[in-house]
Amino acid sequence: MNAMRLTGSAPSLRQHTITAPVPAWRHPGHVVLETCVEDVEGVRISARVGADRAELGANLTAAGTTPSIGTIEAAIFAAAEQVEQRRAQAGAHWAEKPEAAAPFGLRILIRPRGGSFVYDADEGRAMIADVRRIATLALEMAEFTRPQATGGGRTTLPPAVDLGFVVGALTEDGTIDRGLVRLLVDMANGAPVTFHRAFDQCRDTVEAYGDLEGLGVRYVLTSGAAQTAADGASVIAGLVASGGPTVVAAGAVRPDGLVDLVESTGVREVHMRCPREGLTPDEPQRTDEALVRRAVETVRAVPVPASTPSDGGAEAGCASLATLGAHPAWHPCHPPRPLVPGPGSSVAGESSRFVDIYSPASDRRSRRLRHARSAIGRTTDASPMLTPIFCLRLTP
Repeated sequence: MNAMRLTGSAPSLRQHTITAPVPAWRHPGHVVLETCVEDVEGVRISARVGADRAELGANLTAAGTTPSIGTIEAAIFAAAEQVEQRRAQAGAHWAEKPEAAAPFGLRILIRPRGGSFVYDADEGRAMIADVRRIATLALEMAEFTRPQATGGGRTTLPPAVDLGFVVGALTEDGTIDRGLVRLLVDMANGAPVTFHRAFDQCRDTVEAYGDLEGLGVRYVLTSGAAQTAADGASVIAGLVASGGPTVVAAGAVRPDGLVDLVESTGVREVHMRCPREGLTPDEPQRTDEALVRRAVETVRAVPVPASTPSDGGAEAGCASLATLGAHPAWHPCHPPRPLVPGPGSSVAGESSRFVDIYSPASDRRSRRLRHARSAIGRTTDASPMLTPIFCLRLTP
């Protein structure tokens, strides 16, 4: 069977430009707490006690998989109900009160199975279909998931639920699977996308971080390529300082260590699981409300680090790249180059894989990566970076 090739003319690979400003409520005046939960009740608890976001996945003891569409719909309702109750308690002018106005962030894990983060074409198609269907669900539930016009359309009110996605995919050589990630970001229909801890398995986290910025990823979940966020603090600090997607510290994060973690890394967002004690791997991983409440109280008391260039994805990347004079061909807010297949555009021996085609980028981006490596204590020369030309090759 002949290989199926999707080129730059395919709808899913057209210009991917993030131009809308990041809403202020995505960057509150406190350290953001994101919980990791397995069920609707975990979402409800997180929203009720004051967490800012929850990542919803299934089978967390097996590293997590995509929850059912029914679970996602129920979770949106549960989160919206808690937000509406909070707003009702704040009174008629709740929109003027940041704590009441802020929606609850709900991030849906997109992962077809446990194990490796290297996916074949069938698994990639399943991930793309999941994102597309969930994005469609969000549109169907627009009264909860989209800003609502008021005052004759002159102003808008924040949604009750800020829906987004958590994705991750690697190639066999330990780099970002740019073709698949790009498609997932496109299918998200403007919803914020987080790249999960597959990032920590990349062979070069600095290079991967730069790639994700160019792909439109807004958040990167990481332990600094270490077993725990505390152990990887120096790498996390370097990523935060280099600017790009918002860094979310994860990996054995507990309330007792939050202050030290924030102070040592400058990170403004943390991710943690809050399971009840005594649960076995075979049991549902229920959320401990007391532990979530304790974590919320702790992050609210932690001094917010000084602002960094890392401010949520491509918009911030535009400013930091403009300052460094990055080559416009790579700029995340510029349209991609048209696809020009040429020698080497096919990959011999690849079977059922998403394959990107790349071209060399400017030395200026390499300087930027050298700065990031220096910030995390690595003084090696930056390897030439690669600019995506957006070709996807699927070989059944």
